[in-house]
Amino acid sequence: MIALLRYQAAILLRSHRWIFPVIAYVALVAAGAGEGGTPLSEGLGWSAAMCVPVVAFGTRSMLTAEPDAARACVAAAAGPVRSQLAALLTALGGGVLLAIAGACVAVLTSESVLRSPLNPSPAGKISAAVAHPGVLLAGLATAGVCLLVASAIGALFNPPVLRHPGVAVLATLAAAIVAIASDVSPAGAALRHPAATQTTAQWPGLFPAVAAVCLLAVTWTASAVAAARRG
Repeated sequence: MIALLRYQAAILLRSHRWIFPVIAYVALVAAGAGEGGTPLSEGLGWSAAMCVPVVAFGTRSMLTAEPDAARACVAAAAGPVRSQLAALLTALGGGVLLAIAGACVAVLTSESVLRSPLNPSPAGKISAAVAHPGVLLAGLATAGVCLLVASAIGALFNPPVLRHPGVAVLATLAAAIVAIASDVSPAGAALRHPAATQTTAQWPGLFPAVAAVCLLAVTWTASAVAAARRG
């Protein structure tokens, strides 16, 4: 499996399909941090929410990056299910890196976690976040729920489950919007969990986390089964 993950990562990097999701995430996070002065919990929530559309389309990029001939060879050698799961894991791993980067930006651009920081500089904000990790860890937990939902969307509405390019793109976009806007979605429920103050953590809650894991398991299974039937 390690070899498959390395192969899928090399395919993604060499295809340059990672560039658009990264640029989109940078632009969205920068737009949220543009005004400055927002509480850290809100900054972390914004960066977590932006993971949903970006990682969903990043997963699509990963699932469509491999040439058909190469995909057939890898499926014959390692099995279509393992190959599909490796592609999904690679996209999810890239999303984790983006989420961590977004959290770092939120720490640097949002208000300090302390009510009256002694040092309001970026270094002071980092020190305060490290010394009081509750808000940061809660934001990362929310980002984790959003990542799972985003990966589920990418797996369900893209090849091999949904093969038509136009329909897949529109379905992925619509599902990402609904996932953020609707409280029925685990990501939406996590983002709108009881509001936190600047000094208290806003955890996503147990139900959204469990629902996101279940959703990921179902959609990844559907994607793997479809890959096996295609193979």
